Amino acid sequence: MASKRFLPILCLLLLSSLLFVGSVGASSELWSQSYGGTEDDLASSLVATSDGGYIMTGYTGSFGAGGTDVWLVKTDENGDVEWSQTYGGAQNDRGESVQQTSDGGYLIAGEKSGDFWLIKTDSNGYVTWNKTYGGNGGDHGVSLIQTSDGGYAIAGYTSSFGAGDNDGWLVKTNPGGDMKWNYTYGGSESDIFWAVQQTVDGGYIMAGNTRSFGIGVFGISSGWLVKTDGDGNLLWNRTYGGEVADGARSVVETSDGGYVFAGLTSSIGAGNSDFWLVKTDAQGIPEFPSWTPLLIALVAVVAVAVVYRHKLQNWGSK
Repeated sequence: MASKRFLPILCLLLLSSLLFVGSVGASSELWSQSYGGTEDDLASSLVATSDGGYIMTGYTGSFGAGGTDVWLVKTDENGDVEWSQTYGGAQNDRGESVQQTSDGGYLIAGEKSGDFWLIKTDSNGYVTWNKTYGGNGGDHGVSLIQTSDGGYAIAGYTSSFGAGDNDGWLVKTNPGGDMKWNYTYGGSESDIFWAVQQTVDGGYIMAGNTRSFGIGVFGISSGWLVKTDGDGNLLWNRTYGGEVADGARSVVETSDGGYVFAGLTSSIGAGNSDFWLVKTDAQGIPEFPSWTPLLIALVAVVAVAVVYRHKLQNWGSK
């Protein structure tokens, strides 16, 4: 009797296992699309738009005026192209970051012939205005945001200004793209911003990597956070990592007033380089898991016990 009851249960378990394995192995992809031509085309930034679709920027070697051009592609919710536009000249130009603006248009940060380039478009990608910022060296706009005053902030790096090879560069503009102020941050080596966010206090937080500061060998990059007030004045900067290359690529402010950055690390982890997620407090000091104090206390107790036992053994041998 028991064996007769066991057989249906066994069959049910086997069927459930097969269904589970099938669900794990099944692809979760709903759709995929590719865009481009016969040359190199690359998307570097994507955001969801207010109509449920998507907007992408990057560069294209297949279309445009020559070299590589900034490419802006608008799709519907299924990834089907609604329109696309290219911007640039005969040299190499590229888009690095895109945002939808409060008026329904788009803003692109990138590079035009070695300068920061800011392009404002209407909702169909037609240029409203464009501005360049830079000097005689190489200047690269990498990340942008629309700020609470309706203007914009662009972060990246510059070799035209600052103290060293490359310095982190923050440029603040008014709603028309006219520069209000700019600041460089860094030392004698290469220092780069990859991301910027406006913070709840009206200031800015930038994430990147620095070779000028940190605990690694001189010339090896460390993760880097830089916090400023609303006028770009430095409040603090922190480095993170070890003796091998580390870097921060993206940062967000958290609900507790601290920050989380994501990037890559070669100093810790399992491989050549690993994903890296670091949580800090409001001053950029890394936070540790809640069990860390307990572990430290436990280690201290064990250490005291070992020392005490050793002393007892010595007393007993006398």
